[in-house]
Amino acid sequence: MVPSVPTAAILLIGNELLSGKIRDENGYFLATVLRRRGIRLLEMVTVADELEAIGDALLRLLERTPLVFTSGGVGPTHDDVTMAALARATGRPLVTHPTMEALLRRHFGATITPEALKMAEVPEGCLLRAERGWPVLRLDLEAPGSGLRPIPAASRIYVLPGIPELCRAKVEALEGLPGELPDGGGWALEVLHTSLDESDLAEPLNQIVARFADVEIGSYPRWTADEGGRLRCVVRVTFESHGAALGRARDARDALALALGPAALTDPPA
Repeated sequence: MVPSVPTAAILLIGNELLSGKIRDENGYFLATVLRRRGIRLLEMVTVADELEAIGDALLRLLERTPLVFTSGGVGPTHDDVTMAALARATGRPLVTHPTMEALLRRHFGATITPEALKMAEVPEGCLLRAERGWPVLRLDLEAPGSGLRPIPAASRIYVLPGIPELCRAKVEALEGLPGELPDGGGWALEVLHTSLDESDLAEPLNQIVARFADVEIGSYPRWTADEGGRLRCVVRVTFESHGAALGRARDARDALALALGPAALTDPPA
């Protein structure tokens, strides 16, 4: 029986990501954190700074998994509409969070503006987590509410900043809170490199895939030129297993290595 694995999705928000003005770092970082914790990332979506786009994407992701991380759109400018979009989609009114307001007033002092105070407006029911410095907002959805469409119970949304350094710090802070994020027992990764072309590798690899249904197996060819300029293909085969089945990744790797024979195995390309 394939063990149960906690799942999550990531919603990246920002016109700058879609236009190529900014290269995404937060999605990649979150993906590595989730993998290390044994959480399967089902989907990563990038949308524009638009109420409807954010809300539609959020609700669709919540239909797939109870855990969604958003990144971006939480500042004080005209294009920071993530909070309003989450409130609209989940049927929670926007309210001024007193702790957030106090943080803002302490930070800005007498120079605070209505635009800055906008950052204290959050969907009703938001909790503050990882509060050192600027907190992470967490919205737990135990009931459907009156949003755009029903939301599965026991859903959770983490609202993260878009600035990569801040996003990284906030995720690390969440990890430091006992029991805050799911722990699926981690993933084991084993790797094998072969000089076989993928067309020759396919049949023995398919047999291993059938034998080890509880192992996630992938093959990734890479073409490099040797000293004479001739192309050489090396296929990297990865084996990943989860939780109580951690040792199965090594078993699958060893089984494929035995099936291929030592002559077909090679070192990874430089």
